[in-house]
Parts: sequence; structure tokens; C-alpha cells
Amino acid sequence: MAASEDREILELLKQGEAAGFKALFDKYYKPLCMQACLLLPDEADAEDLVQDVFVKFWHERRFDAINESLGSYLGVSVRNAAFNILKIKSRYNEKEKGYTDLLSSSFQINHMELAEVSAAVNDALKELPQQCRQIFEMVYVDGKKYQEAADIFDVSINTVKTQLKRAFTKLRTSLKNYSSFVGILSPVFIYLLSNK
Repeated sequence: MAASEDREILELLKQGEAAGFKALFDKYYKPLCMQACLLLPDEADAEDLVQDVFVKFWHERRFDAINESLGSYLGVSVRNAAFNILKIKSRYNEKEKGYTDLLSSSFQINHMELAEVSAAVNDALKELPQQCRQIFEMVYVDGKKYQEAADIFDVSINTVKTQLKRAFTKLRTSLKNYSSFVGILSPVFIYLLSNK
């Protein structure tokens, strides 16, 4: 009976009938959610994943390539999507742990180091051409939007972007001796700290 019901649902789907999608959803949503809940720790993530599988299945017409078991296809889709989520979360957790470890153990920031790096940032900013420095400060210190900076200097947004790119390139070059410290605190943050 399940195979004949799947064939009927497939026929409705291939004809573009919304009733086919409703029948598919009614038949497989709960079992797929249970499967996803076994794989993912968060029930809401599991339900979102199953809904995403259904949406892709419908919008991308994945049913056109299926001749047999809808349940098997959807089950494999849910399993693969859950594994992808777990893989991404695992990578994120590893990066977050690495960053936390880096901050807590290796780089205890003291005021002497901060003063030295702040002075280097200020010196690097002074070496920038005037308009480049002013645009950099306007966007990253004063918080202006690119369009606002472009209007004030009567230049295009692309010119503002180019000036900012040049500023960061020169700052990176000037601060290469402080790369381990600047990796934690961006030049903008250091600049802001030094000007309080």
C-alpha cells in the first residue's frame, strides 16, 4: 500500500498539484522530524531542517528524478542535511574554542603593549594621504556610511571604497610587526582605544 500511495503522490507532484505536496507533507513530516530529532540536539533546528528539505523538494522539483520510494529519498535528504549542520556547528565550535583559548592564554593584553600598538597605528594613519585618512576616519571612527563620505568629499562611492582599501593595505604593511596583537584587536579598535 505504501508504494502505491507514494506513486499516487508522485503523480500529483509531477502534475504540479498542491494536493500532492500536502499528501507528501502529511505522510512524511512527523517521521522525518523524529529522524532529525535523533540526529540534532535542538528540536527547533530539526523541524526547520525538515521544512527546508520539503521546500527544496518542491521548489527544485526533486521529485522528477524519483520513481520509487519517497520515504527513502526524503529520509536520506534529512540525514545528509543533519550531518551538514552538525559538521558546520563542529567547525564553528572548534574555531570559537580556538579563539577563546588564544585570548585567554596567549595574549594577555597589558597597557604597555596597547600604548605601543596604539602609537604604531597613529603613526601609520599619519602616513596616509590626507583624503585617504579623512575618509578612513569618517567611515570607521565617525561611523558615516560610504554614501555620506562620498557626498562630503564630492567623490563616488567606488572612490571611497578604493581609499578604504588603500588605507587598510597601508595599515597592514605598517603594522606587520604587530601582527599577533593586531590579529586580536583590529587597527580600527586600537585607534578608537588610543583616542579616548
